[in-house]
Amino acid sequence: MDNVIILGSTGSIGKSSIEVIKKNNKEFDVSCLVASSNESLIKNQAKDFKNSKIFLENPKKNNFSKKLICKEDLLKLISNNKTNIVIAAISGSEGLELIYHSIKSGKKVLIANKEPLVMAGEFLMKEAKKSGAEIIPIDSEHCAVHQSTRGKDQGSISKITLTCSGGPFYNLPKNKFKEITIQRALKHPIWQMGKKITIDSSTLMNKALEIIEAKYLFNIDSEKIDTIIHPEGLVHSFVEFSDGTILASMANPDMKIPISYGLGFPKSISSVSKKIDLQTLKKLTFHKINRRKFPSIDFAYFALKHGKGMPIILNAANEVAVKCFLDKKLSFQNIFKLIASALNDADRSNIKLNSVSLKSITDFNDEAKNIAHHHLKKLT
Repeated sequence: MDNVIILGSTGSIGKSSIEVIKKNNKEFDVSCLVASSNESLIKNQAKDFKNSKIFLENPKKNNFSKKLICKEDLLKLISNNKTNIVIAAISGSEGLELIYHSIKSGKKVLIANKEPLVMAGEFLMKEAKKSGAEIIPIDSEHCAVHQSTRGKDQGSISKITLTCSGGPFYNLPKNKFKEITIQRALKHPIWQMGKKITIDSSTLMNKALEIIEAKYLFNIDSEKIDTIIHPEGLVHSFVEFSDGTILASMANPDMKIPISYGLGFPKSISSVSKKIDLQTLKKLTFHKINRRKFPSIDFAYFALKHGKGMPIILNAANEVAVKCFLDKKLSFQNIFKLIASALNDADRSNIKLNSVSLKSITDFNDEAKNIAHHHLKKLT
């Protein structure tokens, strides 16, 4: 039986992971649940796993559960030989340290959140190679690419296309963006997700981050990575090969499917998810992304072209922008302006990440957020 640690157990990915593990309880058990501060939910989750410990980053009470452990004990548990799998589903950049520790400990790491690989993709992939850790993406798009490229020669891949639903606003004229409210931005047409990733989906910043993530995960040039709008949300990626064939990976939009893929890899396990009925499938449509409306895609290529920490600037500026939008301190259209200002400032000022380590990356991320906050004052 494989022992699993879930980083971010109280979020949407964490909840789905627990569903899959409970369905496959003869093969998996949870050794630790990790979250930020939701004491009541994580305590209830722990009832289903008698051997599970609990770690909260910001507990309200230090003695709310006998299962509660400290940060030092969590790191020891991740490193323990009895721990086989770590599911990384902490939103934003906060999960980077624990993901790094999991990779350095040589674990099978299922990564759902984009930000750590955007911030430190090259660094983390090198660490995985040294430690023997296995990184499997469990966001739907990169998981689909992982499935399509299994057993294929790296040099035979000529193009990767990541799909997206387009979010709630892909048909909305740009001059109407000023009318977008938080409530409208949080109404995703297909997925049920946390607030941060839902806003990223409405700006298509999620695709920008995924472009950067794909470069590092699959060691492919950014020129070979593309994105396309697919409103039905059934095809999650296309992989084109040098012989002209294209593999499309299809599944219903349910995170339990990529989670089960990652947990069971290389074999398949039950995802407790509904399967596509091809007999009733009426249409699959695809549309080019309007980059004038959604400059997020160009931000990604700009960051990759300039390198030297520019993806960190992009991610930090986006995190600041999304938080301020959700706090009603920034308008929707100014999310793009804030990110563009931070990127241009870093480029003009020649602000670069000069050394690569966990500390230098986190320090640079703090500096990047300061740059974003500086430009925020000009927009509010």
